Amino acid sequence: MSSGPSTTISERSKSGKGIWIEDGVMYVAGEEFIEKVASALASITRLRIIGLAMKEDMGIEDLAERLKQSKANISTHVKRLEEANLVKPSYVPGHRGIKKIAKPVVREVRILLYSLAEEVEQRIKESPLPPEEEM
Repeated sequence: MSSGPSTTISERSKSGKGIWIEDGVMYVAGEEFIEKVASALASITRLRIIGLAMKEDMGIEDLAERLKQSKANISTHVKRLEEANLVKPSYVPGHRGIKKIAKPVVREVRILLYSLAEEVEQRIKESPLPPEEEM
């Protein structure tokens, strides 16, 4: 995780929606982008993976042991964090082959809710909300 030059994960559209990273800060704007990042963060296991990865380099096996979960489960959670651009894989030599390390990409996430104000009316016209989900 560097605080060097700006890194762009996905270009902002002309409307200002998307996911982009500047100086270690992830900016998220637009319904679908906010949902993607927020749902990736909506897991205690994934939050703990990020927290541990912020402190030290840990492979899938290390994380599984530390969190008392299976390697398969941790691997699935790490993949979800990768898909949301919150961590990126790094590979280093391990005891038995290559070891995958989940490296945090950002140190902060900013969700730009003001962008929703411009988007909501149009979205409601295009497609209404799905039926209510149970909480």
